[in-house]
Amino acid sequence: MIQETLFLKNTETFAESLARCGVKYHFAYPITPATDVMKRMAVILPRYGGQMMQMESELAVSSALAGAACTGKLVATSSSGPGLTLMHEAIGFMCAAYLPCIVVDSMRVGPGDGDILGAQSDYFVVTRGGAHGDYRTVVLAPSSGQEIADLVPHGIRLAYRYRIPVVFVIDGVSAQTTESTTLPAYNDYSAEFDTSGWAFTGTKDHAKRALITGSYSHQDGYEMNERLRAKYEVIRDKEQMWEQDGVEDAELVVAAFGIHGRMCRDLVSRMRADGKKVGFIRPITLWPFPDRAFEALGSCVQNILVVEMNLGQMVDDVRLAVNGRIPVHFLGKTGGDLPMYTLADMIAEADRLLGE
Repeated sequence: MIQETLFLKNTETFAESLARCGVKYHFAYPITPATDVMKRMAVILPRYGGQMMQMESELAVSSALAGAACTGKLVATSSSGPGLTLMHEAIGFMCAAYLPCIVVDSMRVGPGDGDILGAQSDYFVVTRGGAHGDYRTVVLAPSSGQEIADLVPHGIRLAYRYRIPVVFVIDGVSAQTTESTTLPAYNDYSAEFDTSGWAFTGTKDHAKRALITGSYSHQDGYEMNERLRAKYEVIRDKEQMWEQDGVEDAELVVAAFGIHGRMCRDLVSRMRADGKKVGFIRPITLWPFPDRAFEALGSCVQNILVVEMNLGQMVDDVRLAVNGRIPVHFLGKTGGDLPMYTLADMIAEADRLLGE
């Protein structure tokens, strides 16, 4: 299928992009506001030689995801906060087992069952991990349908290059937004990577293999964690991604991801038009967090304002990145307003910090 432009919900854009980029199996269980991904996958994936399978629970989803990933096939799932929580034991296992996969998390209000409206409540669980042990997943935060389509091939390459689960996060507001997106032409991006050295395909074509993520030998356990640590250091060094504008002479930098990160472009444009020195940084990788973007800020920056649809999560990573050099302020709330703050709210808070 050739490249084309469609008018889709962003959940549907995830489905179209994943199918066109070579996903063969999509395991899922219905949950708002992510269900549209699996519904569209059920319709379109057979056209590309794949299949969507609705499982009986999120626990079954994550187990199927890990099992299919063992074969080297490109597999994916989609869920929201409560469902993702149930999947984390298997995700931690996949990190230890060096298994690639794609996870789409359409974030809703938490904790508990929370509300089905949009939020950014899952930042900690996707960047710190909800399973036990020292592990990480790559986390990508697109802010539009077009960026979803552009980032999915990159996410697949990261998943196979590092043999790691890659999580896409999008707030529930953006997930249900409908917009025009130019989708990629069909291409199995996983085919760029040789899986013959590790995939479990039966012993006809390779010697017996064992998948072991634990040991009664303390030395083996230490070596496994050291291998993971070394891999994560490489990812942290090479894979940081962000968008920025106006930071070179900014007195105030606004930092946000997702929908508020998208709004920052208009914020900077409007405030610059009024002669106010404001810039923005929008993290695209939430892990590895783009520390370098904040470390590079010059002495003219007097304050950083972090805007989130939660009670304060990414703000911790910004504070760690600047290490006390610059005061970091927070503007955030939860509850599912659409969005949490308007552009006027953000400009008003920026003006306050500028002393206007």
